[in-house]
Amino acid sequence: MDQAQRTFSYVARDTNGARQSGVVKGVDETDATRNLRAQGLFPISLDAGTGKAATKTTKKRKRETGQMSAKQISDFLVRLAKLSGRQIQSERALAIMGEGGDDAISQAALRVRDSLREGAPLSRALNEQAGIEDAVTLSLVGGAEVSGDMSSALTTAAEIMQNKLVVQRRIVTGLMYPGILLAVALLSLGLIMVAIIPQFLPLIEDRIELVPFMGRMVFAVSGLFAGLWPYILLGIILLVCATIYAARRGRLTPILIKLGNRIPFVRRLLLRNQMMLLLHVLGALLTRDITLSGALRVVSKSAPSGPMQTSMATVTSEVESGAALSDALGREDLLPREAIEMIRIGEEAGDLGGMISRSSLDMREAADRDLERFLLLFQPALIVGVGLLIGVSLYALFSAIVSVNAISF
Repeated sequence: MDQAQRTFSYVARDTNGARQSGVVKGVDETDATRNLRAQGLFPISLDAGTGKAATKTTKKRKRETGQMSAKQISDFLVRLAKLSGRQIQSERALAIMGEGGDDAISQAALRVRDSLREGAPLSRALNEQAGIEDAVTLSLVGGAEVSGDMSSALTTAAEIMQNKLVVQRRIVTGLMYPGILLAVALLSLGLIMVAIIPQFLPLIEDRIELVPFMGRMVFAVSGLFAGLWPYILLGIILLVCATIYAARRGRLTPILIKLGNRIPFVRRLLLRNQMMLLLHVLGALLTRDITLSGALRVVSKSAPSGPMQTSMATVTSEVESGAALSDALGREDLLPREAIEMIRIGEEAGDLGGMISRSSLDMREAADRDLERFLLLFQPALIVGVGLLIGVSLYALFSAIVSVNAISF
């Protein structure tokens, strides 16, 4: 039975970049988008005129179902995509994933399967029963429920999530060695200040005014540490516990990104990686018959909170007001000139999704080079800095001892 067609009001651009508006018919938004592209128009926004029915998930239900980690969600999507690619219905694929398993992924698969049996669409079931809140994943799955290419949508969603995890893992792995080095160095310096330097204080206590300035500073700092070390130790323990808690709750990365954005050379590195991921998401959405306005809204939701999310919200607002995407991105100064030029070519050629995906690949190579260069310079700089800190402290200590001995003779 043919589905009844609906009428959509549209705003689109033609191959010359001119803004067009009117109405188009389609079974749903995806079908209407295809019809517009068949007419040589690139849709910016579609409106059915009846409002948008948004599915709301309560916090209580999310607490009951629990949430998988980002790695588990990625594995969940990969396994579901592989099974769906074997021409197996989603319900059966989820049942296979849940058989004989007692882990979080298996339990989530069974809950999603039961929700599908009750008539819920997969996108809503993933959100409510598996705790998947990623706007990109839900948008891709929602579009695939209409177009029918669920396996491809799940594969794309898993690929996007894996790319995010790979970038995070590379940064964390690269910083792990210098982080351990810094922790050991600070611990050694703390022990020197608390346990060793105070033992030399009786030798110079009566003649402290004769000790060189650097020596007096070292003994002053040592006295401060020796008096406050229980509180410092408690603070370190609380910081470690808070870090572990934030990591398990998935809040550590946003905090680190917010801190990194305050450091100029780290901000540039984060910006390039974030824009590479967002372009990859935007290109994937546009190639799946999602309107530019809808794709930008999804990208804005998935952008890291802070300057990036604010900039993408501004870009979305400007595009919906009639600006070209390349012009809006150029005004926000988010992308290099080469990427803006490729997006402009995509707008003129009617292949915006393809050109955005291509520019994201170029930015990935540039981001990899930046990350490699940053880690290559950061590690030796940290080693030199920690070595200088310990060296200066020891030099000041021994210069004080030598000067006191010289005076006594």
